Amino acid sequence: MLFLLVLILVPVLTGCFLLLFAPPDKVAWRLALSASVLAAAGALQLLAGPHPRLLFAYRFTPIVSLALVMDAMGLLFALIASCLWVFTVIYSHGYMAHEERLRSYLAFLILSLGITNGIALAGNLVTLFFFYEALTLVTFPLVIHRHTPEAMRAGIVYLAYNLAGATLVLLAIATLAGHVHKVDFIYGGIIPPGLFTRVQLVRLVILFVAGFGVKAAVIPLHHWLPRAMVAPTPVSALLHAVAVVNAGVFGLLRVWAYILGAETLRAMDLAPLLRWPMAATIILGSIWAFRQDDLKRRLAYSTISQLAYMGLGASFLSPSGWTAALLHFFNHALLKITLFFCAGNLAIGSGKTRVSELGGVGFSQPWTLAAFTVASGGMIGLPPVNGFLSKWYLGLGALEAGLPGMVGVILLSALLNAGYFLPIVFTAFRREPAAVPAPSEPPLTMLLPTLLLGAGCLVFFFWPQLPLLLAAWFQGGG
Repeated sequence: MLFLLVLILVPVLTGCFLLLFAPPDKVAWRLALSASVLAAAGALQLLAGPHPRLLFAYRFTPIVSLALVMDAMGLLFALIASCLWVFTVIYSHGYMAHEERLRSYLAFLILSLGITNGIALAGNLVTLFFFYEALTLVTFPLVIHRHTPEAMRAGIVYLAYNLAGATLVLLAIATLAGHVHKVDFIYGGIIPPGLFTRVQLVRLVILFVAGFGVKAAVIPLHHWLPRAMVAPTPVSALLHAVAVVNAGVFGLLRVWAYILGAETLRAMDLAPLLRWPMAATIILGSIWAFRQDDLKRRLAYSTISQLAYMGLGASFLSPSGWTAALLHFFNHALLKITLFFCAGNLAIGSGKTRVSELGGVGFSQPWTLAAFTVASGGMIGLPPVNGFLSKWYLGLGALEAGLPGMVGVILLSALLNAGYFLPIVFTAFRREPAAVPAPSEPPLTMLLPTLLLGAGCLVFFFWPQLPLLLAAWFQGGG
């Protein structure tokens, strides 16, 4: 019950307090930071142990219940969300200093943390769906925060796509419950052999993949994500690295491992229904990233491509494939939030938001570009950055599954990633004919989180034991 209080209720109640009582901005920021630090401490305490399986349960009907559990996959998500939220709140102190409606921003920001942890700890599909939809509703005000016409249009698209995806997930849950009469997450799956025909299972898988695929930005369900880049940079970082897109991927991985199960997926040859959309998304997302001059939109298409690595790894149904999926779930969050923070630093420090404007900016913002270079290397899959390990295990997973063609997809994607990340780095450190610009790094509350996260991308290359331990725990039935 203590973990439930710290991870979910404290952020939710803090967000509600900020909305209802509108304290001064400094007080609001301190409350938001305190709630995020408490949540991170709670997640770390869960990791340290003891490891209670059931945290909370309340049954409404024999099928419908609200249940919160702790297992390896959920703990991984809660750790990522809670710890990175601390950095985001600190970063927001500098970035949002001159923005309007700061209390509203902080309220919905910290509400989103509690809801995200609810998704992470959900013990069945009903609970997951409840928090999944709540996340859409509490992040909508963050997307439209600036209240410009462009932001309002992006918000409408965001709502339309995510509500449509939720409808498909709800149909899938209803179909499953009507046949199996339970929706609990049980490692290895809950579908008895012979209960569904292959055609019925194909329909069920399509509903789940399409439904969760909206938040996971699987092509062609991705259009909401680049549009949402009108939001403030800390919001973009959460959308792309921590909360919304990860919730979609998490839903897919949960269903794959805990509802359908490897035996059913192999027996009915269902893995290609996830594998091919993910492979296509990896390549197309990378190609479309080339066409983006706006830096945040380029990062958005990079996100679309990188998220698909996780689904691809799960589709292999091999030990290394699952390790790759969970490892990249962790690594991508760290890499992508670093890149978005760098984009925000460039916008605040130099006023530059387009790739074509970044010539020589490495000389005026060397620390920001150093972090950007490290995270870009991780996205490409270069050592000694943590992203290399994800790609390595993904290749091993493909070979274990007897799918050498998928290694080609991974290598092609790495080349495409290099094609749209490395020119940014080279251009930024190419001295322009004009005089060397004056230093223009952003405030310390923005720069320090960026540098710490960039350093983390290096640290978790040399010491990846935390995500690997959780991946091993998961594959042991955790």
